[in-house]
Amino acid sequence: MTIMNDNDALWHTALGWLMRQHDSDLDEAEREALHAWLAASAENRAAYREAERLWTLTGLIPPADERH
Repeated sequence: MTIMNDNDALWHTALGWLMRQHDSDLDEAEREALHAWLAASAENRAAYREAERLWTLTGLIPPADERH
């Protein structure tokens, strides 16, 4: 059995947000939830930026300025 630490949980949450954004446009409630999660801590923001950077580097999602 693997026990997730806080960094793993942050990474999975950040990755989940990126996947949702990539799969479809977020509705207003989802955007508010994402903004609230990002505003909750510097660690959340760092995990999101790192996940986005890795996804961009691997070519899985386009950079933010190329979306929409």
